Amino acid sequence: MKRILLIIAYSVLSLIIVLAGLVLWLTITDYRPADLENAEIINNLPDSHTPESLTILNWNVGYGGLGEKMDFFMDGGTGVRAPEADYLENWNGIEDFLGKTRADVYFFQEMDRESTRSYKNDQFFTVGNLLKGINMTFAPNYKVKYIPSPTIVGTQYGSVHSGLATLSRYPFVKSERYALPGNYLWPKSVFFLDRCLLVSTITGPENSEIVFINAHLSAYDAGGFLKKDQLVYLKELAEREFKKGKYVIIGGDWNSYMPGTDERTFSGTEEAPDFYRPLPADWKMEGWTWGADSNVPSNRSLAAPYKMGETFTTVIDGFLLSPNIKLKSVETFNLGFEHSDHNPILLEVLLD
Repeated sequence: MKRILLIIAYSVLSLIIVLAGLVLWLTITDYRPADLENAEIINNLPDSHTPESLTILNWNVGYGGLGEKMDFFMDGGTGVRAPEADYLENWNGIEDFLGKTRADVYFFQEMDRESTRSYKNDQFFTVGNLLKGINMTFAPNYKVKYIPSPTIVGTQYGSVHSGLATLSRYPFVKSERYALPGNYLWPKSVFFLDRCLLVSTITGPENSEIVFINAHLSAYDAGGFLKKDQLVYLKELAEREFKKGKYVIIGGDWNSYMPGTDERTFSGTEEAPDFYRPLPADWKMEGWTWGADSNVPSNRSLAAPYKMGETFTTVIDGFLLSPNIKLKSVETFNLGFEHSDHNPILLEVLLD
């Protein structure tokens, strides 16, 4: 009996040492971006005429790993990483949709760059090649050399390099990564995203500037405290750019119910997860226009594989337009969450 207890004690001690070593290594190698950095830009298309209208597609592609068959351990499920066959099926579906749906500008969230969870596919360049040499810019918000899985044995989550990508048929004048305020305390901060905004500029009518703000705000934020600070920061940045005479378009995954929607907008037997929250009641941008489709859900819960009529669905993806931009149309494509836990949204606007 004494020997058995010693074996158990040594095993527990060894596990603690391994975990402590992992946390120390990840802390030393932790991605620590500056508050403001130049984003990667690849301008492939030559200068073209300045736009008077724009179509913009926004899609959180869920790194191709969160199709209809998938649940996820962080959302109450048990899934860690989609099998490679499911990932390829999801990614092929994403490519097929993008190949058939033309836009002037594309906002993507959760786009991977050779991550373990997406089987080392550089999705940024894959989509760039698909869209025929389009202009591209990218800002990472998730760079971790190893994410431990909830179980020691089994599928491992591995390394992650992921972020926000904006692609445009008009060349970028500049593109910058703005770090969003707020973060989790150590050691949790080592394993979670470093949230940011990808702020990219193209030339508009009469030598004006059109500013695209690609956003992916915090999830898993009990009480919404991180998100509240991020929204204040986003508002100040966007209004500052608008006051300079620029056209400003904010788009992305807000991880908050879009105005006019809530947890009861769509029927389903699953209750709304706790981390879904409305925008703060006092968060308003006077004269700005929301572009969100309340008729089709843009996001679904990952507590279990998707089942229509059961899975919780809602609208947390959309756009916000400065007062000098007129909303013409907005449509969410109902893809049934076949390839991602988000549905894509197409916006059409006119520049006043």
